[in-house]
Amino acid sequence: MTSKEFLQQYQDANRQINAKLDQIHRLRELATKTTQSLIPDRVQSSAAQDKVSVIVGKIVDMEHEVDLEIDHLQEIKHKIEVVIQSVTDAKQRAVLTRRYINGQTWEQIAVDLNISYQWVCELHGRALQKISEQLIEVDTPSVV
Repeated sequence: MTSKEFLQQYQDANRQINAKLDQIHRLRELATKTTQSLIPDRVQSSAAQDKVSVIVGKIVDMEHEVDLEIDHLQEIKHKIEVVIQSVTDAKQRAVLTRRYINGQTWEQIAVDLNISYQWVCELHGRALQKISEQLIEVDTPSVV
């Protein structure tokens, strides 16, 4: 895995976390709709209650599963933040943070740091080289 691929996992993890949170939200909406549609019927049997119980049980199981996945993704994000913070040059660290954590474009980074686009690319390349050396030393396996 290249250093760039390693760093790009941060945004990938963010997208996956947001997708999981959306999934939980949709399940809760489904449970609410199902519950609301069953309540007006005032059915005397327990079939309606069983249906709601099954849905709620699935939601609880899914939420637990999603929580575990989110914890794993948060660990990935933390590892990437630690690697970025280990870069000693402040400008290089700023470029990496703005690009991989904040998701800014190269142009936005150049404007924010008041440097040229070419210098942003140069700083980025140097920072990636430093991170590559660290990853080789640590021999970090793929985390996603």
